[in-house]
Amino acid sequence: MENDETKGAEVTIRLGAAAGDGIQSAGEMMMKVLARSGLYISTYNGNQSLIRGGHVWFHIHAGTRKVYSLGYGIDFLVPLTQLAFDQHFESVNTGGAVIYDPSIVKPHDLQQGVRGIPVPLGEIALKYDKRPIMKNTVALGALTSNLGVKFEVLADAITDQFGRKNPGVAESNIKAAREGYDLVKNLGAQSFELKYDYSCTKPVLTADYAFALGAVNAGCRFYAAYPMSPASPIVHWMASHAKQLGLTVFLGEDEISVINATIGASYAGARAMCGTSGGGFALMQEAVGEAAMTETPVVVVDVMRAGPSTGLPTKTSQGDLNMMLGISQDDFPRIILAPRDSADSFYTAGRAFNLAERYQVPAIILLDFAIGDGGYSTVEGLDPSFTVDRGKVVSVPSPGAVSGGWFRRFALTDDNISPRSFPGTPDLMFVAKTDEHDEWGHDLSDVNSGLKEFLPLRVKMHEKRMKKLESIKKELRLPEIFGPTGADITIVTWGSSANPAREAVQRLRMQGVSVNSLEFTDLYPLNESEIKRILQVPGKKVALEANYTGQFETLLKRETGIIMDAHIRKYDGEPIYPSEVEKGVLSLRKEVHAVV
Repeated sequence: MENDETKGAEVTIRLGAAAGDGIQSAGEMMMKVLARSGLYISTYNGNQSLIRGGHVWFHIHAGTRKVYSLGYGIDFLVPLTQLAFDQHFESVNTGGAVIYDPSIVKPHDLQQGVRGIPVPLGEIALKYDKRPIMKNTVALGALTSNLGVKFEVLADAITDQFGRKNPGVAESNIKAAREGYDLVKNLGAQSFELKYDYSCTKPVLTADYAFALGAVNAGCRFYAAYPMSPASPIVHWMASHAKQLGLTVFLGEDEISVINATIGASYAGARAMCGTSGGGFALMQEAVGEAAMTETPVVVVDVMRAGPSTGLPTKTSQGDLNMMLGISQDDFPRIILAPRDSADSFYTAGRAFNLAERYQVPAIILLDFAIGDGGYSTVEGLDPSFTVDRGKVVSVPSPGAVSGGWFRRFALTDDNISPRSFPGTPDLMFVAKTDEHDEWGHDLSDVNSGLKEFLPLRVKMHEKRMKKLESIKKELRLPEIFGPTGADITIVTWGSSANPAREAVQRLRMQGVSVNSLEFTDLYPLNESEIKRILQVPGKKVALEANYTGQFETLLKRETGIIMDAHIRKYDGEPIYPSEVEKGVLSLRKEVHAVV
């Protein structure tokens, strides 16, 4: 629990229960309460792949100033089951509290300075329903009271959650929450209060939802998917808004049909995108090569989860980068981007479409469960203004571009980007062959392959595609520094790993450690010369990522020759916490690498 005005007050909350107990909806309601009280938010939804039973939890980090990840420890633990208590009580901070039902949870081994607040959650819930399902809203009432938040804010959140479907259910939940609220208030158990601003609501989004919104804002009109966690929220959002926004949403029978439908829609002229997770992307790889060979722009979002194979379907990872670097067979250009958070995801969607169409290549977006399906974060002032760049789309043939009714679709040009047309455009007919082809789209394979007069043309066509990378790398964004320049230690991050690094940097600097972080969002192709310059830092460099082999660290070494002094890696499926980054940075003084 923090209440230091030099950095802003903040609080961490964790709700835990069994799957089916409504802990996610309770967590989202509490998130809304705090966001509508003017606080910045970062959350994580930890769950198992079970319909009912097991253990799930919802973590909220809220503050009066910007929060980036899950914070340090737990200030308020609300376990609705004994398992939830047993799993998390050791993380409760000194000065924190545990709100529990004494008929269900037997608290034990609480650290000194941690208070137990017994509330008969089930008993109160049964007053308003024959089942104790409302114990989660009773707990929210008790928690809201403990935080000193106005009850009306919680009542509004409950109405939003249940009122549209059944006003009676909302009313009963409000009454149950009120009783929990008043009980704690009468006990005088309130222990903590932030500076709330009820006039200022902080909007929140997951990266999945933000990316979907950004894609549509950028002109996406076709989305295809085969449902796969943790990418499913994107297709849910697209489908629920399809009629309103004029979208075509295709639910394929498998990921192979999904990627091919997306390529077909793009070929036909639509801004098209598909989404999946790592296992689904594995099936898409040959078709991504098809898009590269036919120079059909396509956007693919991979929301990473722990693998390999089915792996941990509801857990996070940054383990798919190597797969994106080695898609399909042979060499071809591709773009790989990895947003840091929800706001980044909104803008990255638009950039991906413009880059894909400008260079006629596949653009791949790497999100992950920690920020995608698993975590909400505050977004402020999203700017919907956007300029669509469709690249070299032509509607009238230029001299020399048409011969015998055929359009020179794959023309060799000075900038290595060929003119592009859409099917049905008069006088611009062409064939998009997946075989190697000449400028007109006609085969170089089969009867022409290996003949000496055609070998130079194969070389020219292959080089034309690959040389796009030289132009792309100059357009991609360089990494951003968080913290002061010239620090003794630089934490090198990519994608979502930037978030816990930021909070660790803030805490470490308060301890007098000279540290900053370098945040990569544009992963490939890398601008080697500029990145070498940026990474010529005076201090030590430590790579932070959520995978076993250090995939981005290896990419940096391969492309630039730069070697990290140490690394911090996590691969247990859980998100990276700032305390783990802090531990790894401090261990550098002992010249050891940290695996957390």
